[in-house]
Amino acid sequence: MAKRPDYTSNFTHTNLTDTGSMYSMLQYTDRKDLSLVEVAGYTANAFRIIIDRERVNVAGYSAFEWPLHHREQFANLGFDTRCVGGPTEIPPTPEELERALELIQWSLDRGVPLLAWDLFVPEFGIIYGYDDEARTLRCRDITKDGELPYEKLGRGHVHELYVMAVTGMKLVGKRTMLHGALRMAVSHAREQGYKREHSPYRNGLAGYDAWIEAFGKRNVEAYGNTLHGMYIYDQRLFAAEFLKRIADEIQGESPEERLLKMLAGQASVQYDNVADRLAEFVARFPFPKGGDPNDPVQASAAIRHLSEARAEEEKGVELLEEMLKVLDGTAAK
Repeated sequence: MAKRPDYTSNFTHTNLTDTGSMYSMLQYTDRKDLSLVEVAGYTANAFRIIIDRERVNVAGYSAFEWPLHHREQFANLGFDTRCVGGPTEIPPTPEELERALELIQWSLDRGVPLLAWDLFVPEFGIIYGYDDEARTLRCRDITKDGELPYEKLGRGHVHELYVMAVTGMKLVGKRTMLHGALRMAVSHAREQGYKREHSPYRNGLAGYDAWIEAFGKRNVEAYGNTLHGMYIYDQRLFAAEFLKRIADEIQGESPEERLLKMLAGQASVQYDNVADRLAEFVARFPFPKGGDPNDPVQASAAIRHLSEARAEEEKGVELLEEMLKVLDGTAAK
């Protein structure tokens, strides 16, 4: 595609709110050296796709077990974490709210913001200050930077409490982080991650199948579809750039290093190809109105774009698996 939309502002912005929030938190830690591209890559968020097979529901982007997922991501960056709450769909009890406020104040007194959910809208954001006398939190998400009363925490649009703080850190090398990121990315691509009973959500390569299935039924939610198109296109741009930078950084002359460099470069091209296919998709269903995804002509074209993107991504995943084999072999020596 000759001209692709740039939602990333040359990789200084991401629409994926937990990636952006984690990056903001890291600016107050010893890992402020990591770029936004590196945070997207080393957390494996750049490789994420979660789709509702029934309607491409807007909630798909957050259909994962937040505490487990974010704990694993932070651990890959070298951080220990503690959290209160999760995707329960239940308002917090007074005791849970009190525990959350204690964690928030403890972390902020150390000078480190926290990751949180549904501060002003159902997205991830950060809590970066508090006023105990006024009983308010200072928060920022994609829609607002402002004050939130203590009692509104976990009682926003969706009535779910979730806050996560980093509690400790050990310095982890980038090669170790790369190994962990590739492992998470391949697992996400190949294995079902959201295992709640009767869940309609599918991730990884099966996420593309779910998306295609919904289009085949002519039962696609216009806003959810355009939102996921924008999000996943954004993420694949970051995936391609991350792998390109990995390839550029590898300077070793051993056979293993040369092979790893070649594979990273090839994987970057594959994920750039995925972004090309998704660029066509987002042009057809532009955010935020999203066009008419259930029109037969539009649905047929969407299925073609998504099928092509899936085929390119499967080749990309195979290259990530080859990179993992090289890293596993190097570590075994």
